Amino acid sequence: MTPSSPQPSNQRPLGLWLAIALLLAYWILAVSASPRMGVTADEILHLTAGYSYWEQNDYRLQPENGTLAMRAAALPLLAMDLKFPPLDSENWKHSFVPDIGREFFYGLGNPLDRMMLAGRAMIALFGVFTLWLVWRWSRRLFGETAGLVSLALAAFCPALLAHGGLVTSDMALTACLLAAVTTFWRVIHVVTWGRIIATVIAGGAVLLAKMSGVLVAPMLAGLLVLRWLRPAPLVVQLGGPARWVRSKSRRILATLGLTVALGAGSLVLLWAGYGFRFEGFNRARSEATSYFFSWPQILNEEAVPDNVEQLGAKSHLMDPPVVRQPTAITRLIGTMRDYRLLPEAYLWGFAHTYKYSQSRSAFLDGDYRSTGWPQYFPLSFLYKTTLPALFLITLALGGLASLALKGRPRQRRWLYRALPLLVLGALYWASAINAHLNIGHRHILPIYPVAYILAGAAALWLLTLPIAKLGRWVLGAALAFHAFEAASARPFFLSYFNPGVGGTDNGWRHLVDSSYDWGQGLPDLKAWLAEKSASDDHTRVFLTYFGSDSPQARGLPVVRFGDEITDSGPRNFPLQASGGWFIISATHFQRVYLHLMGPWSDRYEKLYAEMRTSLSRERADQVAQLRDAKDLEALRFGRLCHFLRDRTPEAVIGGSLLAFRLTDAEVNAALNGPLTTAPATTRP
Repeated sequence: MTPSSPQPSNQRPLGLWLAIALLLAYWILAVSASPRMGVTADEILHLTAGYSYWEQNDYRLQPENGTLAMRAAALPLLAMDLKFPPLDSENWKHSFVPDIGREFFYGLGNPLDRMMLAGRAMIALFGVFTLWLVWRWSRRLFGETAGLVSLALAAFCPALLAHGGLVTSDMALTACLLAAVTTFWRVIHVVTWGRIIATVIAGGAVLLAKMSGVLVAPMLAGLLVLRWLRPAPLVVQLGGPARWVRSKSRRILATLGLTVALGAGSLVLLWAGYGFRFEGFNRARSEATSYFFSWPQILNEEAVPDNVEQLGAKSHLMDPPVVRQPTAITRLIGTMRDYRLLPEAYLWGFAHTYKYSQSRSAFLDGDYRSTGWPQYFPLSFLYKTTLPALFLITLALGGLASLALKGRPRQRRWLYRALPLLVLGALYWASAINAHLNIGHRHILPIYPVAYILAGAAALWLLTLPIAKLGRWVLGAALAFHAFEAASARPFFLSYFNPGVGGTDNGWRHLVDSSYDWGQGLPDLKAWLAEKSASDDHTRVFLTYFGSDSPQARGLPVVRFGDEITDSGPRNFPLQASGGWFIISATHFQRVYLHLMGPWSDRYEKLYAEMRTSLSRERADQVAQLRDAKDLEALRFGRLCHFLRDRTPEAVIGGSLLAFRLTDAEVNAALNGPLTTAPATTRP
């Protein structure tokens, strides 16, 4: 297998038009899913914060996710006549973005659907840019046909479609990270003003895209060292005649100095992203008390208060909080803040990301941990990548490895040219596997462009088989199956799991949160409830919802149960459940973020029995009694989920909500009977 020779010039226009068609298809697929995609957990925070950056020049809200994606998503909102929560409220002064976001989205009459569609359409442009880079890379490495194969894989990738259609920062990071390594690799070979400007922009953008964008630093350092090992001269063409720097020492000094200058330019753009102001608060517009957490809390110099304890009663379900100590990284961040080396909001966001990446509740294949698993991201990649894409990636990697080990030097030229991809992929995989933050498949999104670019080489492998016609059929069938999988997953690309692990309807048994259920299912639930009402089915509906969408704002006729942690509305505790429909978000069904976390245990069973008895007695401390009532409802919900753990849902609504229909007798058995599970059922 060797890189193909350039295609005849009369074939180039056809390839270009096919590439444009695939880019357009991707954007349409990603954006057109919006009407059926409810507000996912982080979107309310990102869009609210982005709008405040433009309107208030203030960076107190959600600074842990950079500013680039949020600014981009909020840009169309500036042309809308929107109302924003008052700047003299306590929520604004304390940077309490969840409540500010709920008011901005649901409390002021703003056009939610238009806002979401416009913001998501902007994020999809980052996806289009990523796909364009994929096509350019693969075409230059392996030829025109390979470029189109790589582009087709990316255009119909469920993961790229999912996060290219959501107001979050993962797609922006993916685009900017690939752009940064690409432009840097080009400029340290041939220095031109255009390449310098492109590299500075890409470097600044990747830092503004997301806090994990700092991973670009070791990537660029590795590429710089690899460039030094290459004896090829450095070409400098800055307006005058081209000059060649041939001496190794001069090449090293020149590229090192160039890298420092590029880094300085990128830092200027970082400051620009925060209005060239150190303090995150714009005190000229409004008062400020603190960020979401105070600086001592975020630097581990002071304990983060427990919201439950602030109510005056400790939950029986919560383990004692882990008190963390300052580390070398938090001390460094504090020093940089003291000397104002970087914008305050950026430093606070970085500290927040670091703090909560050390320990976070997570779920994988029935197991629960707070510090993650080395196999989490490799498994999620295998689960959520289509089978034909996995086949082509494996085929290409095997062929390329064979070529690198056994081929002639002329045939191995692709290896040096592909070094930015290999460095990006290797370092990002190493970082992901060693990470403690295992809350979503989206955190390895930058791996996909690398994998699909290299997978383009599979086209060469298949098309140079002794029986080339068979290779064409295999390649065509793989791409068709890949596109079919994407079409079948629409609009809930987020929930996609390949058939090898049971498909989308069973994905919740493997992963939840942003890998499956991010709160996107309420529009479909509303339609489902309307159909039920039209069929004269008046069965009571209990909802346990995870996410930032609002059942109240959507007017859903449901009774909330067991989800107090994500429901700020008025309700009575504990709920007296009866027979009916139980609609349960997959993330809460697996009990990842509830106070009652993980599988039902002897401890929970004992506590359940004790609280059922003690709560019947009136207590003088009303706050403590309310806390106990909430805990009893949480225990009831946990026991119900244990009862249902082996039961197949009657339906999966909106790609995230598990629907179970239970009789009064079944509910009574779940909550009051001997500890057991419901008989398995077959979905009608």
